Amino acid sequence: MNTRSFWLLTLPVSLALALTGCPSPEPEPEPEDPSLLDPPPSGQGVQIETPEIEVGAGEEIQNCYFFKVSDLNKAGGLDETAPLNLNRVQIAQRDGSHHMNVFRVRTIVGLDPTKGTVEGKNGAGECFKSPNWADWPLVANSQQDGQLDWQFPDGVANVIGGDEWLMVQAHYVNATSQKTPDAGKVRINLWNLPADEVKQEMGTIFATKQSIRICQSNPKPEYSGTCQFNSPDPVHIIGANGHFHSRGKQFNMFKWDGVSIDQPPDSDRFYQSTEWDDPPMLISPELDTMVPANGGVFYTCSYQWNTPDPAVGCSGLDEFDKTKYGTTDDNLDCCYTFGPIVEKNEHCNIFVYYYPKVDDVNCF
Repeated sequence: MNTRSFWLLTLPVSLALALTGCPSPEPEPEPEDPSLLDPPPSGQGVQIETPEIEVGAGEEIQNCYFFKVSDLNKAGGLDETAPLNLNRVQIAQRDGSHHMNVFRVRTIVGLDPTKGTVEGKNGAGECFKSPNWADWPLVANSQQDGQLDWQFPDGVANVIGGDEWLMVQAHYVNATSQKTPDAGKVRINLWNLPADEVKQEMGTIFATKQSIRICQSNPKPEYSGTCQFNSPDPVHIIGANGHFHSRGKQFNMFKWDGVSIDQPPDSDRFYQSTEWDDPPMLISPELDTMVPANGGVFYTCSYQWNTPDPAVGCSGLDEFDKTKYGTTDDNLDCCYTFGPIVEKNEHCNIFVYYYPKVDDVNCF
């Protein structure tokens, strides 16, 4: 080996390549944090941010954070005594989010906004108990991908009073079916429309079908539900999202006349999802479905039973009632039923946004 070659081998690779005339390799770019989201300019909206959410291996964390609208308005350069006229929503969150929902606080049961953040782990805690927000109107939602930028139609706004509280519910999972590679985090921008530009108010529907059972003895069930707008006039559906867990196979929503007990025809379907962990969020202008006066939404969820995670087993699920099925086989069956835990429970929830508003509707 000549002296020059030996000297090059002792140098850092980048410098040695430069001396021999070879270009230096480009450094790997730092991965961008998907939760980074700049706030609206002062006077145009508000930003909500959660702290980092640590999620250990095998854990599900669901935290409820509370924000007073007047405080948000003040921080965002808006009139703290005036309503927030939400006309555009932006959401950004890190990977591992099972869902993120924003609700307006109404009846207080086990979640009191004046007492601050409520944390929950693995199904324990008030933030996991859905009756706490049974009449809390929906404001915004997102799921696994967690990136949303939605400008509502011109003049349409979700009008939120300055004296109201908002609850941000962030659910992160680091288990078998979903992973959280880094600490969870959420940022949300709520853009304000000047009051003199508001022409129509937006309303929302949040519905959840809780009488569901996915069992080995009945491995491919389908459930349906309805929720009515109670509007004397036709309304426009401009946003829709469905939510179930990993046994979920197909989620459908149909416009409904408010009377029929039969599933509407396929021609009335406006939403379909076959992706449980990252279902589509359909929004205007691509989505604009007219529902007749006194109508609503008819929705269906179909499932496929699968073998439980060995770490959970049937002992972690709803135990099989052998007498009901006339068997003594202890190994025959176990069932997934409604509940918050991704690994052992199931859901069938709809999130719908519409105008002109008659009311915010919750169907439990």
